[in-house]
Amino acid sequence: MMERFLRMFRLSRDMHEIEAMTDTELADLGVSRTEALSLAVLPDDVPVRVGAMARIYGLEVDDLLADRRVWHELLHGCNHCTDLATCHRFMARAEPEAPVDPAALAFCPNRATFDHLSRSLAG
Repeated sequence: MMERFLRMFRLSRDMHEIEAMTDTELADLGVSRTEALSLAVLPDDVPVRVGAMARIYGLEVDDLLADRRVWHELLHGCNHCTDLATCHRFMARAEPEAPVDPAALAFCPNRATFDHLSRSLAG
């Protein structure tokens, strides 16, 4: 219960800080006000899931952060996943380091983006 209150207080603080920022300050961070507010309300596990799925495709989070637009799209896709139960089961598999056939990841709304990024970085 305490964790939930702490998250609410942190979220409130973050929202106030974002609202107090100028458009120039936000642009310096590479986000619009709408994007910043959207990122502030993301559950903490979304970037973790995106990073874990990226590694399956041979990508690192730094590869994803190279293009802020792509990073935001991946976060948005993951946050609006329609098959979160399958994702959670997949992430909790017995051998997380074992190779995975990306074709088995049909449940992931970001699979096409991960595949494209993986191919473009490979060659």
